[in-house]
Amino acid sequence: MTFQEAVQAAPAPVNEAYQPGLQALGSNSAKIQDDCRRTTGSLFLDKTLENSQPYANQPRWDYGIGVRRRNREEAFWVEVHPANTHGVTEVLRKLDWLKNFLNHVAPSLRGITRSEQPYVWIASGGIHIQKNTPQSRRLAASGLLGPLKHYSLGEP
Repeated sequence: MTFQEAVQAAPAPVNEAYQPGLQALGSNSAKIQDDCRRTTGSLFLDKTLENSQPYANQPRWDYGIGVRRRNREEAFWVEVHPANTHGVTEVLRKLDWLKNFLNHVAPSLRGITRSEQPYVWIASGGIHIQKNTPQSRRLAASGLLGPLKHYSLGEP
């Protein structure tokens, strides 16, 4: 299944939110180092669901991105958020929300989500989380990659 097909198989309004390339990221696309031959599409999940019940008041994840890897398409999930100690709890709540959404609402997207490091936090500004703090340990335990200043599609 392609990323576009997985988006279109998701329930409304997500099924109509597919964008070619990194268009769904708008100005945040500059934070992704992209080989346009690998990017297959994107989805602005947060904006798509902001006025939809029951998601309007939930901690929604920002973006899904489809990439061509190992002769198949995979999805990975990007959150652009301030990278400070106060943001850790919020980003981890968004990650829990995303995993639940993929598992219970959008299994087509879960099915193409890559198995290695599928969740990425990109800092919207500087990174202000010290190593060896409780917050950094919570991040390490979560499996979330980041926070990073930029992300390269060539990374695992």
